[in-house]
Amino acid sequence: MPVDPSQMDGRGAVQGRILNTVSGDYLRNAEVSIAGTTMAVRSEGDGRFRLTGVPAGTAEIIVRYTGLRESRASVQVTAGNTVTQDFELASAVLATSEDEGQIVTVTARRGGQAAAIEERRASVNAKTVVSADNYGFQTMGDVGEFLKNMPGLSLDYTEVDATAVRIGGLDPKYSTFSVDGARLATATSNNNAGRQNSFEQMSITGVESIELNNTLTAAMDADSPGGNINLRSKYAFERRGRRVSLQLGGVGTSDSGFSRIYLPDDRKHTRIFPSAQLSYADVFFGGRLGVAVNASHYANYVQQDREQIDWSYLASGRIIPYQVMFRPGPKTTHRDAVNFAADYKITDDLALSLRSNYSFYDVEYYNQYTYLIFGTTTTSQTTAASTPTHIVVNPNGTNTRLSTQYSHRHAGTPAYLIAPKLEYRGDDWEATLRGSYSSSEFNFRDNSKGFFQRDDSWLTRIGFTLDRPSESSRAWTLTQTAGRPWGDPASYNRDDDIGNNVRTAESDASDKMYGVSADLKRRFSIDTAEVSVLAGAGVRKNDWRTNEGSYQQFQYVGSTGDLTQKAPQAVIPATENYKFGIIGFDAGNLNAQNWRADSNYGVYDIYAAHPEYFVPDTVGNLKRQLDNDKRIQEDVRSAYIEAQTRVGPAKFDIGLRYEATRTAAKVADIRPVKDVIAAGLSVSTVPGLLYQYNDGSYSTRRGGYDDWFLSGGVKYDITRKLVGQIAFSQSILRPDYANLGGVVSVNDDTLIVSVPNPQLKPEHSVKFYASLQYYLEPSGIIAMSGFKLDVKDMQVTGITVDATAVGYNPDDYAGYIFRSAQNAPGVSTNNGLTVEYDQQLTFLPGALKGFGLRASYTKVDPDGVRVNLPKDSANWGIRYSYGPADIQLTGNYQSTFRTSALSNTPTTANNGVLYHDARTLWNLSASYKLARNVDLVVAGRNIFNAPDIIYSNVKSRVQQYSIYGSLWNASIRAVF
Repeated sequence: MPVDPSQMDGRGAVQGRILNTVSGDYLRNAEVSIAGTTMAVRSEGDGRFRLTGVPAGTAEIIVRYTGLRESRASVQVTAGNTVTQDFELASAVLATSEDEGQIVTVTARRGGQAAAIEERRASVNAKTVVSADNYGFQTMGDVGEFLKNMPGLSLDYTEVDATAVRIGGLDPKYSTFSVDGARLATATSNNNAGRQNSFEQMSITGVESIELNNTLTAAMDADSPGGNINLRSKYAFERRGRRVSLQLGGVGTSDSGFSRIYLPDDRKHTRIFPSAQLSYADVFFGGRLGVAVNASHYANYVQQDREQIDWSYLASGRIIPYQVMFRPGPKTTHRDAVNFAADYKITDDLALSLRSNYSFYDVEYYNQYTYLIFGTTTTSQTTAASTPTHIVVNPNGTNTRLSTQYSHRHAGTPAYLIAPKLEYRGDDWEATLRGSYSSSEFNFRDNSKGFFQRDDSWLTRIGFTLDRPSESSRAWTLTQTAGRPWGDPASYNRDDDIGNNVRTAESDASDKMYGVSADLKRRFSIDTAEVSVLAGAGVRKNDWRTNEGSYQQFQYVGSTGDLTQKAPQAVIPATENYKFGIIGFDAGNLNAQNWRADSNYGVYDIYAAHPEYFVPDTVGNLKRQLDNDKRIQEDVRSAYIEAQTRVGPAKFDIGLRYEATRTAAKVADIRPVKDVIAAGLSVSTVPGLLYQYNDGSYSTRRGGYDDWFLSGGVKYDITRKLVGQIAFSQSILRPDYANLGGVVSVNDDTLIVSVPNPQLKPEHSVKFYASLQYYLEPSGIIAMSGFKLDVKDMQVTGITVDATAVGYNPDDYAGYIFRSAQNAPGVSTNNGLTVEYDQQLTFLPGALKGFGLRASYTKVDPDGVRVNLPKDSANWGIRYSYGPADIQLTGNYQSTFRTSALSNTPTTANNGVLYHDARTLWNLSASYKLARNVDLVVAGRNIFNAPDIIYSNVKSRVQQYSIYGSLWNASIRAVF
């Protein structure tokens, strides 16, 4: 029969607080047990613990924590009363008088990782936890910079920045992010189809640790087949007294210098930027109110030079480049973040807390794509004797040209989260009421910042030669042999009509997520087993919108109004001070060619003064606006029940969750072209286009689905240090936004109508996870884990369907074949293995005690070819702490992976099959204590400036070669 501990005769309670004397912080997850019994609890985040149902009499309390010395105390328990016993834990490593200070220093520096290890040991879920201070200082404070060091993860990069994470190799949309358990909204660049989070909208500022939930529990949202990543905030109750730290420094790259330089806006810019971090935590009102504020500012400049060679695989069997692109890509980035945590203890059992954070990533980039074009994917304009290292091109109209296709954009990504919580913790009952509001935006700007996103120029009817020493060389020798001189900015746009060559592409993507939930937890005993039953319910609403893709374009004709665009007055203005050039690698004699750099700002100045010089693509502009006004709303209602127990050395967890999802998708139902013609109109006119799109009206089409999810696992302490674990969870991936809503597409030639499918069901998955963990002293681990993920009902587009299956009436488009997204039959399987090691070598003699080592390797084995999946990834690090110095060298490796669509073959005309070459990045973090509370800090990313390479079919046939530079941050940190 269940027994309420608070009602047992002859029993009392023991409470207290546990302090780490090395760091001065209170300890979360310290194990508190009673000798000779199976009774045990873990301390809370503020170090407090409470043992109930303790038999009256003398009880010996034992407190254990990784890296700290075990502490014992005898207390006298009286029936119906509570006795208080606090504990202070010192370093577990026995030291001689010569190295005692060193041991204390090392233990303090590794204290965060010790806390992460205890969190991992305490969790009944399959969880990996890493302290935010485990990998040293970061250059820019972004989450991706940190996650690349975690076991089991690989990253997606957009040029220099890590932008998304893959858990077990899965596409980023298969994972979710949360902060202190509250979901983050998702609105990302070029992602108006999927659901993935972006690191551009997150910051490591104010984060105490990062949790990777490899499997889910019933209390968690069930839409993370790969897993969930939770960022846990710092808060004041972790510390004893006030703590203030300030870090000021500067950020530069291998392309930086103290002198200012001209960028493509023709203005001088600094190349070294200030950085700042402020952290404040304190408690008030006798320890009842805790406030923690963390804020940061970072900025940098990177050059991002690239060369791209696109290859033709011709029907004749000949393999030859058809265009070569050179791109200087200067970029300036700013990142601001604030994390706020407040906790108020209304009573000893009732607490109110607030977690909130704000992040703003602001970037301006000037991608100066400049192409030498001498063919297409199926034809070559090179001479028959040309080779990949010796290319000869004779003039042939617009088929041989030098073309500028600059992309100048400003992006701002404000994101914030507000999450209040009211929590009651009694001896045997816990109740929590949570709310959350998360907002995410990705806003592109150009005209409102005083420039155009693109303004293209071309020089046609040219001849030239391209020579280089070998296929692996980037050092081209360029020689023009015919045509107007390409070094004269006035030569461009003179011989052939370029068409629409000016573009503005301002757009807004946003996602707003609201949530409220209530959770209950009841603890009781059945014989000697301690049982917890959890239950809860919640509502989450999601409102996603975007108009990305609705760019507006124009023909620049100048003062003459000549639509052929051949007049000198129609030449796009060039920069006056900035000079086009590659500086990140040896590009041969490219920089001596004096190629023009288009002035996006200069073009906008003309537009502001003379808009009549720009002829709009009126119908095309309107169509893009109508096609790209998208909105999806979701309402998710959930409930769960979960049970946890411990029987001797074994912990058990089993749970059941229910989610009901209802969707509303904005859909534009358009008329077939034949209906427009029958009405006496043409789709190439504004009236005809508006008629086809029903005057821009949209319908709301609804869908929904209900799912049940099982989850659970067992964790078994084989010995004090050796732990085995198995776990599983069922989950879903909700349909991509683009598959739920958008615009109907009608092909009157094939009589095919492609429609969104608001009734599309989610993908369903089950993940099995097993691990063996051996915990090392003072704070380390050796572990091996494996997983198997089965996914069914995968989303496939372009499938012929019955009209009624996607919410349409067959009479809506009588005589047409309907195609839409559907859930495909079959199961897709991913298997994976991760091995990890992390240890502080304090068992070594003397100064060698300061060494620490870590490494992890992950192997992913899918049941078929995957795109953008590195099957092998690894990270490693060596750390040395001695006296005032602390230095850490880390590395990351990702193996070669395919980037081309699965439909590509080695003979596909355009580049065959593209592969991203294996890449290793090295990073550095170092600090030196100048005074008791003052440190000099240096952090470097990609310190050896490793190139980023994509190749076509074989490694020697490089398609893209990029250099992004190394990034450095030097600063002074003071702690008060």
